[in-house]
Amino acid sequence: MAYITATEGFAVLAVFAAIMIGLVYFLTKRKFKTIDLFLVADRNVSWFRGAFSIAVSWIWAPALFVASMQAYTTGLAGAFWFIVPNIACFFLFAPLAIRLRRLMPNGYTLPEFILKRYNNDKRTHLAFLFIFFAYQLGAIIINALAGGTLLHILTGMNFHIAVISLSVIALIYSLISGLEASIITDVLQMAFILITGFVLVPWAIFTAGGLSAVAGGLSGIAGSSFIFDPWIAYSFGIAMTFGLLSGPIGDQMFFQRGFAVKKKNIVKTFVVGGLLFGLVPITLSLLGFVAANPLINSALSISDPQMVAPIVIGAFLPKIALLLFVFMAFAGLCSTMDSAYCAVSSLGTIDIYKKYINANARSQKLLQVSRAFMLGIAVFGTGIALLQPKLLWVFLIYGALSSAGLFPTIFSLFWNKLDAKGAFWAVTLSLVLGLPLSIYANVVENTHLIVLAAVLSVLIGLVVCLIAGIRNKERYKFIFCQEPPVNRRVA
Repeated sequence: MAYITATEGFAVLAVFAAIMIGLVYFLTKRKFKTIDLFLVADRNVSWFRGAFSIAVSWIWAPALFVASMQAYTTGLAGAFWFIVPNIACFFLFAPLAIRLRRLMPNGYTLPEFILKRYNNDKRTHLAFLFIFFAYQLGAIIINALAGGTLLHILTGMNFHIAVISLSVIALIYSLISGLEASIITDVLQMAFILITGFVLVPWAIFTAGGLSAVAGGLSGIAGSSFIFDPWIAYSFGIAMTFGLLSGPIGDQMFFQRGFAVKKKNIVKTFVVGGLLFGLVPITLSLLGFVAANPLINSALSISDPQMVAPIVIGAFLPKIALLLFVFMAFAGLCSTMDSAYCAVSSLGTIDIYKKYINANARSQKLLQVSRAFMLGIAVFGTGIALLQPKLLWVFLIYGALSSAGLFPTIFSLFWNKLDAKGAFWAVTLSLVLGLPLSIYANVVENTHLIVLAAVLSVLIGLVVCLIAGIRNKERYKFIFCQEPPVNRRVA
């Protein structure tokens, strides 16, 4: 039974689309569109806008739905292992952003730096590009999938129509002015998410019985209230921690904002962004505890644990509250999709078109190319989402994908003994050995294989980088300049 009608669902979509597209159009219509505005917002983003932007860009489907699902299914332990690494990744990423911006102040992407770092070694560049493109593709799939599932369950709306609608809305305003559009909408979306979440969740808890309703479900329906429960730490915590800590390092959304914010504000941007982000999964996880309370659970009809948060809202609050939650979910999902579109536009324009097709292209041509890459990834990602893969294992699979680039990226930025061959094989072997195992493990839902895949994806990269660096007798000097740096051997 639908909580709200399909007509009401379409109305929320229409209002959301009108606000976001209208806001971007009127705020940017008089700006001359240059490639730097489109890809890095003229490198002039304040820490406040940057923090709101990176926070809401990370409020993807897992933050909106997996946090409450883990609280519901595995209790406090599951929520802990999802939330803590999710926040910690911002603090891990900040030093990398500072380092990259110092080495390449006028850069656009991490793979662009890799190309210069290793003296135009194409195979290493393409290995990193694979990770970055695949990660953005995964972000589009998982958020379009979650949005379509949400609308279908709550309204009865056709799943395919819902998925396509969300993807198209985010695409339209992204095409107008790229990253500038993304950041403009991000600030509004994050503000709405915080305000709505801080109203709806306490309201639902109060209606359900207050803090005792939360306390009664801290163990989940089959989990534990002990944060460091050994089985949950092993079966869920290991894979989640590696995937989440690695995520930003394989995510052009983070690097793109690292290039876009004012250089002096990088640390403040990511620290504040991480703290703002953390408020959302922490708050929503409380709804999962409420649903797991045995006194409440028996009265709820939860066919899909991924949707437990909106189900609790719908059960205890009036329809207007559920409509606001749906609008809030749209804000989180579309913010990540538009960020993924912008990330792909920079990767495609800088790392493919300029490098391999037309190095001397003018700004207007590059703008056309950027929009074409946005459109292409939107069609491809949305098409896969329409096949309805399972939300959680899609998330874990591309967590393993980003893990392949964790140590190769860190060593490339900070260790002058790692050469192109070592970086290439570190990424390639991790992908070849770890990614297929992760896909298989998640499809068959074998816990031990899932953990093994998560560990291997990181460990292979670490071991290969260390061996390659130790065996390399030459050292390289990082050149600090206004152009992307190149390696030069130290005499």
